[in-house]
Amino acid sequence: MDPALQQRLRTHLGQKGIAVNAELTALLSKQNTTLATLKLPQERKPGMTRIERLQLFLTHISDAQKRLGTEAWGRCATCGGPISEAVLIETPWQSHCASCPDD
Repeated sequence: MDPALQQRLRTHLGQKGIAVNAELTALLSKQNTTLATLKLPQERKPGMTRIERLQLFLTHISDAQKRLGTEAWGRCATCGGPISEAVLIETPWQSHCASCPDD
């Protein structure tokens, strides 16, 4: 992967992590907050609270930061197939291809 693109993705992941952490901190401190400004991944488990969704999203971001720069980056965690660069630019925390379910 192009080093400049990799750096942009690393920056994007860091910024998204900071935003999610700020929302989670606000929720945990009982401040009035909304998730409208965050583009969260699809909710996979019905009934998840906003705190649980943010914690899960923060985990996705952290995991993506660990994968960035490794052979696992840009590969589906289920089938090992490639995840398109366009998808990774839009959602760099993506860990599954379009064909595999994101558990």
